[in-house]
Amino acid sequence: MIKYPGDPMASPPTTPRRSYWGNVAASAAGWGLDSYDWISYTALTPILSDVFFKPLGPFYGILATLVVFSISLVVRPLGGLIFGRLADLYGRRVSLYTAMIGAGASTFLMGLLPAYDQAGVLAPAGLLILRISVGLFLGGEYSASGIMAVESVSKWRGAAGGLMQAGFSLGELAAFGVYTLVALSLPRDQLYTIGWRIVFLSGIVTAIAGLVLRTRLLKESPEWEVYRGSRAPVRELFSRASLAPFSIVLIGTMGWFYAYYTVLQLAPVILNRELKLDPAFAGIVLTSMAAVDALGSFLGGLLSDFVGSWRALMIWSLLKIVAAYPVLYILLSGNPWATLAWDFIVVGPVGVFQVYIYDLMSVRVRATAAGLGYNGGLWLGAWAAPIATLLSPSLGWLFSLTLNTVLGGALVLVSSLMASAYIARKEVVLGRSDK
Repeated sequence: MIKYPGDPMASPPTTPRRSYWGNVAASAAGWGLDSYDWISYTALTPILSDVFFKPLGPFYGILATLVVFSISLVVRPLGGLIFGRLADLYGRRVSLYTAMIGAGASTFLMGLLPAYDQAGVLAPAGLLILRISVGLFLGGEYSASGIMAVESVSKWRGAAGGLMQAGFSLGELAAFGVYTLVALSLPRDQLYTIGWRIVFLSGIVTAIAGLVLRTRLLKESPEWEVYRGSRAPVRELFSRASLAPFSIVLIGTMGWFYAYYTVLQLAPVILNRELKLDPAFAGIVLTSMAAVDALGSFLGGLLSDFVGSWRALMIWSLLKIVAAYPVLYILLSGNPWATLAWDFIVVGPVGVFQVYIYDLMSVRVRATAAGLGYNGGLWLGAWAAPIATLLSPSLGWLFSLTLNTVLGGALVLVSSLMASAYIARKEVVLGRSDK
């Protein structure tokens, strides 16, 4: 009998008689539409720093804007814990519906906030509160959507996980695309008055669209229906049986998020402030970066179907460590399109994490482990961009960005090596549950 960490007495999960690819599509679409709410802030970072933190000046205004984003990242594990527990207790669907509505409504309300010139410190305070709200709901979204995708298919779990994660990149593509359209349509000064509001207000449209899609496509996870979740998933997650694999997941996500949010938050700053690109052209580069995100996510997941999840993470982490410096050297030498290569080497592991969590964690606590383990990586990753920004005056952008990227890759590598040793010791069979 296959032994499963955290569920040593259970039989292997029953392979579904048929694969519910509609669940994969619904998870990907919903994750993408929620990511639109999340990424729209990143696209607007240079503008928001002036709108909400103008008295601080250019450098500290950017830093304050990044810190608000970082705080919203830090609360995502709490959202993952709350909604992951809900998903293990009552099923994956209820968690997904609630998270989508909450994220869309919070982003819409950001578009109604007054600027600093209108309300003083109340303006950035309102921005912080609403970003915390978005962070809680987005953390809840991942706790069920990624697990729903890989639990719903009998084969090609890596491809399913990669497709689901590519949904985030498509939402990123939409967010940067809308920003680019707004930047092309309005004079530069109007981006600071009405343009940023249009981007945020459009979040309600994505929430409604995602809710309609999920209502029509989403079925409950077949594995959860067979085994159900633990009646005390949080306590069981921190039991002796589950704590070791959960810690392995957490180390990996910390490394991935540390490298990824360096790219995601600072690419707009580098393009706008360092390379002095026109906002519309910077938007085109960022939109292209989102398309590369989708490709990297899918390829990462697909690779895990052929070599296993921990080996796929090892391959991507080594690529990141080796390629970081030359890619960033080309970017900061004046080639904005090197942003795409920087993003590609960083993003690949994310398509693997759904299968990684599936391989290491029992179905009884899997959503809770995904919600807290994946989002828990943000306890470190949330501060990547502020740290790189603070280091840049002394080290320069090239070395501060390279340091962050390599450090992230090293942590993912450590996680994959730990997983290899743990799997060998526990006789866990990786990959498809029908083996």
